[in-house]
Amino acid sequence: MPMTKLLHRLLLFFTVTGITASNGLSAQKLPVLNSFSNRTFQGTVDVSWPVEFNGCTFIVDSVVLRHSYGAVFRNCRFESRSGVLYIADSGDGMILSDCEVTGCDKLMFSREYSIADRNYLNDVRINGDEYTVLEDQETITDIEGLELSERVNNNNGPLFMLMCADKKVLKGGETATMQLRGLEKGMFAGWQSSDTLVSINVGADAFECTVFAPETVTEKRNVLISAYTEYGLEAACVLTLMPETTAFKKEKGSKSKRTR
Repeated sequence: MPMTKLLHRLLLFFTVTGITASNGLSAQKLPVLNSFSNRTFQGTVDVSWPVEFNGCTFIVDSVVLRHSYGAVFRNCRFESRSGVLYIADSGDGMILSDCEVTGCDKLMFSREYSIADRNYLNDVRINGDEYTVLEDQETITDIEGLELSERVNNNNGPLFMLMCADKKVLKGGETATMQLRGLEKGMFAGWQSSDTLVSINVGADAFECTVFAPETVTEKRNVLISAYTEYGLEAACVLTLMPETTAFKKEKGSKSKRTR
């Protein structure tokens, strides 16, 4: 099966919608499927859930997908009519394996960049030259040699993982609950924080954790919470730590005095 059973069930409730013209290029309405093989697409494609393309050709001005909820491209060809090719206008979770890109000078996964993006590639060529992931491209992973590459090639196991949070702004002492979706029951998931002052408590279910902000937040800053599988798939989310306002501190102090 090209995706997990969970994704197959969810796809029954979502439609693959239709048509987005890209600077004059006509687009095509896609049938309600989650997998496409040996197809040619004109213009930007609109899909409403994770999707895979095998041996397909995309002829676009600059954007392949309107939004990515997770997409695998195997042995695909991209013909760009712009200097920069964006695999998606927004979103992440894209995997390019054994793909050829022509007509552009630069390849970008998403026009709306986020440090929480997670995208992957293996054996991608731009105008005949191999695409090389640079050290500062932390949101892109070359999966050559990783188990994830084998899973992509063999359609083995989950290839998409999403992270969500019940809140994304925390003040001192507050908590947020993070959840992972897309993995199969019993699979390993590890968690980590980019800020050593922000702690994580993983419960009995490895797919959920509680994030604790430090008791005192003196300045606004972003924290990257990420999760990973043992075979190389990742997901991430940005939380913002906010200091208490001066007015809020005074009010809090006044209430404390009145209760004494």
